[in-house]
Amino acid sequence: MWLDQFAGYLEVERNYSSHTIRAYMNDLKQLIGSDNVPVGGDAGAPSGWLEAESLRAYIHSIQDRYSRPTLARKISAIRTFCRYLRREQIIEEDPSKTVRGPKLGRRLPPCLDREEVARLFLATDSSSIGVRDRAIMETLYATGMRVSELCGLSISDYNSDSMEIRCLGKGSRERVVLVNQSANAWLRSYLEQHWTRLAGGKEPIPDQPLFVSREATPLSTRSVHRIVLKYAIKAGINKVITPHTLRHTFATHLLEGGADLRVVQDLLGHSSISTTQIYTHVSLERLRRIYMQSHPRA
Repeated sequence: MWLDQFAGYLEVERNYSSHTIRAYMNDLKQLIGSDNVPVGGDAGAPSGWLEAESLRAYIHSIQDRYSRPTLARKISAIRTFCRYLRREQIIEEDPSKTVRGPKLGRRLPPCLDREEVARLFLATDSSSIGVRDRAIMETLYATGMRVSELCGLSISDYNSDSMEIRCLGKGSRERVVLVNQSANAWLRSYLEQHWTRLAGGKEPIPDQPLFVSREATPLSTRSVHRIVLKYAIKAGINKVITPHTLRHTFATHLLEGGADLRVVQDLLGHSSISTTQIYTHVSLERLRRIYMQSHPRA
């Protein structure tokens, strides 16, 4: 019962994705069904997995079976669930406070250089599909928005005159992102000349999706992933490229150009500045690589 209510809490109040909720549920069911955790207690609640010593023993028993990121997620599921039970006054103390997770090294996200961005865009053609795909990639790079935010856009969210897009991010937080001249030109061309062709003759009205498939339906995030990968291969870019790569590239290029970290935070829609700070490491890593390649005594 409490797992079901916890799943509802994650979805409604925390706005977690269905993928994360499903992973958390599996992690917690594995914990509760583990042979390493004794079951007992009253009021229908197993007490074994609500004791700090049992939780530590469980984590110790599985730590060699999973990678560090997977183990960290399982511990996160346990901690979040325990905090939820404490909030609902089901338990008096949070037994997960003493549980320690693995230290995760911060991986630098992949990033394109300016020449690779240009090659990616030039890999498109002048067909309606090609113009749509160019507009998609230009928008991702110009705004830094998440692929889920892009796929959720309606025509009314885009203002070509002010060169702005209103999007809904994580936690249902709305923000306005800026569009550069190149992206704005491709978006206007796509809407004025190609949207109707893709939408089976329908006129582009405000409540229709901004980016559509050949069947006039909204593009899925998976479809956008395939689009970006297709043009990366066509452009001969030997990196693992996803729509999120363009988001990373957007942030990195802004910081390399002298943008303030707080400005980048607002544009990306990060709730915490610590999340945005990863891009300072990206910029420093790129500067270090350029220095080592260019300095005569490096």
